[in-house]
Amino acid sequence: MQSNKTIICFDMDGTLFTSNEAQVAAFNKSFERNNLPTQSAHNLVKQFGRPSLEIIREFFPNIPERKIQKINKDKTNLMAKEAYKLIRTIPGTREALEELKEKYYIAIISNASHDEITNLLKQAGLPARMFDAVACALEVQHGKPAPDEIFKVEKKLKAKAEYMVGDTIYDVRAGKAAGIKTVAVLTGVHSVDVLGEENPTLIIESVAVLPDVLFGRL
Repeated sequence: MQSNKTIICFDMDGTLFTSNEAQVAAFNKSFERNNLPTQSAHNLVKQFGRPSLEIIREFFPNIPERKIQKINKDKTNLMAKEAYKLIRTIPGTREALEELKEKYYIAIISNASHDEITNLLKQAGLPARMFDAVACALEVQHGKPAPDEIFKVEKKLKAKAEYMVGDTIYDVRAGKAAGIKTVAVLTGVHSVDVLGEENPTLIIESVAVLPDVLFGRL
């Protein structure tokens, strides 16, 4: 691999595609299966960007860990078998990634599992082979907002990460913790005001315009 290339780390959901509707449906169906009350879309979406296990614990702090693990497994299966149909691509994302690959390594940084990542990318029309590396929360001690996943892809690619791109405050915090530049996109969970409070390096409309920004065309 070319040692002069640096890495752009991308969050997945809300950054490369939108799956809020799918995630809400999968969480609530898994809650129903386990005889727990469903949650409003608003309250669920506010938690997105954190690992699923943490989200489940947030809503049901008093249930046994074994049941939390069962709910999470059900949620993963429901995403793969049913809710994936609700995933929507973000216009211009694939074209932007293909252009960025010419000068950078591109990597996925996600708190989802590898199986979830593969399934979600497939449904979004983004083949896993497009990405030079993937790091998920199961591979590291701490998921986002910790920087562990960023360090993991650096180790895999033997290269330095330069940018962290994502739609949530957790992405910005992970990038800052890793000591790299942060790019917040407005296609996901958090508003420009919320993201601005984290002082990212850049705030842009979507990944579609990232090549223009990085290659000085804007």
